Amino acid sequence: MTAAPPAYFKHVIPAIIAFAILSSTASQAKPVAVTLYPNDARITEQTAVLLSADGDAAYSASFFLPINALKDTLTVNTTPSDNLWITSVTVEPETLPVEDKIKELKGRLKELNRKKTECENRIKANTACVAFWQNQADNKPEKIENTESLEKLGAAIKKGMTEASDDMYNVSVSLEDIAEQIHTVQQQLDKLTGSAQKRWAAKVYLAGKTARKTGSPVVLTISYHIRNCGWQPSYALNAHPDKSSVALKWVANITQDTGADWQGVDLKIATAQAVTQPEPPGLRDWIIQPRQPVALQKARMMEQTMPAAADKGAVDALMAGAPPAPERETGYIFDTYDLGRQTITAGGTRRVLIREMVLKSDFNYLVRPQETPQAFLFAIFEVKDNEFIPLPEGDATYLIDSAFVGSRMFSMTDKTQKLFFGPDPQVDVKLDLLEKKSGEKGLLSNKKSWQWGWKVTVNNLKPHPIHVVMEDAYPQIRDERIKLTENFTGITPKKEDNLLKWAFPVAAKTKVTADYGFTITYPDNMDVYLGGR
Repeated sequence: MTAAPPAYFKHVIPAIIAFAILSSTASQAKPVAVTLYPNDARITEQTAVLLSADGDAAYSASFFLPINALKDTLTVNTTPSDNLWITSVTVEPETLPVEDKIKELKGRLKELNRKKTECENRIKANTACVAFWQNQADNKPEKIENTESLEKLGAAIKKGMTEASDDMYNVSVSLEDIAEQIHTVQQQLDKLTGSAQKRWAAKVYLAGKTARKTGSPVVLTISYHIRNCGWQPSYALNAHPDKSSVALKWVANITQDTGADWQGVDLKIATAQAVTQPEPPGLRDWIIQPRQPVALQKARMMEQTMPAAADKGAVDALMAGAPPAPERETGYIFDTYDLGRQTITAGGTRRVLIREMVLKSDFNYLVRPQETPQAFLFAIFEVKDNEFIPLPEGDATYLIDSAFVGSRMFSMTDKTQKLFFGPDPQVDVKLDLLEKKSGEKGLLSNKKSWQWGWKVTVNNLKPHPIHVVMEDAYPQIRDERIKLTENFTGITPKKEDNLLKWAFPVAAKTKVTADYGFTITYPDNMDVYLGGR
């Protein structure tokens, strides 16, 4: 708790700060450095406090923390040149008195609501006036006996409707302005009467080698974790098949709702959450016993579908240019990135570009005819060892030549990775069933058989050649009495575990076909499950 402060805090506080605190017994510290984690932040502050004498060479000083601070994560350091060391720290909740500002805001809100009601009543009155004059205009006398009186009536109708309409417009404009003022005052009031009504009051006890007078100023460096803030990664992956590359942009979406503004803080982000508990967790019991039977439920895997089109503004913002990439610091458990000096207001959000990368990629199409008639464009990229950066999981916008194609999660934990960019309507896949039949192997063999056969046609409608990878499940035989025979025509696939893979090029505006099938034979008295085919 008494460790030396970081190197960038070792400086002499200007005399003007010391003078400013002489009229206060406790100081409200302000952040000077922040490390943002996904779910909270580590705040570092410097605060000038006044010493109170608690006996010979014993002192105390007070400062405040926001109520959302995690008090068990608090650390306090003194400046070495002060020749003071910390003996203990206490932290207690404190309720703030209602300030005159709150009363003032409530009075303003009451007055604005009164004006709002007046405007609404004037609009109602003008609406009734317009309706009255409209009724007069719609109910003209059947016989016109006096032209002069009719002209007077017309002039009165015109004047009455014009004045009422003009007044209604002016009041509506005033009402919009009043509504904006009410919203602003209500926000200020919520900020003052919400969590800001409470705070942590910290008291630090110190000892020193030399005597200090009551009211002597000293500088403390404090740090703690706080909730209601954090950051999440966001990505844009823009595929350029003609350039054999994927442009990657990594953005930090920062949220800050701590109740205090961060003015010019040294801001860093960490790619993983820090463990803030002060003690290790207890050991769990190790119990070995007979396993209880577990009922397994069969579940059908649902196909992943592309979400609805993302907000264009968000996509444009993600693809916009930005300053040079923040400096990366490799950690033992996670990495941090220095974003430099930043100002983030309470309740505000920021989007900060962390990295831009161009990933050299090979583009191919994956087809699985037994599951879908679509061909899915995918890219395989490999990052060099000296360029590889682990990227935490976050929302990603997928684009092809800057056109939005979908959104889903993305992360990079390996130097080699496969990315899918959705189906391409210009690559058509057709599956034809050639045969599916059962039969007897022979009259004397006591065997039965099943035979399957398919033809797959891949039609490339694009003006350039493509490369296709086709996959299907390989039959898994779970009884040695069942015999399997393969039937491949034309392109022969490779076997990888329980998977068949065909790889072949398709020229522009041409079709390629592949025929394949299987035959199984099994004992006549065996009941065989055919696996849904």
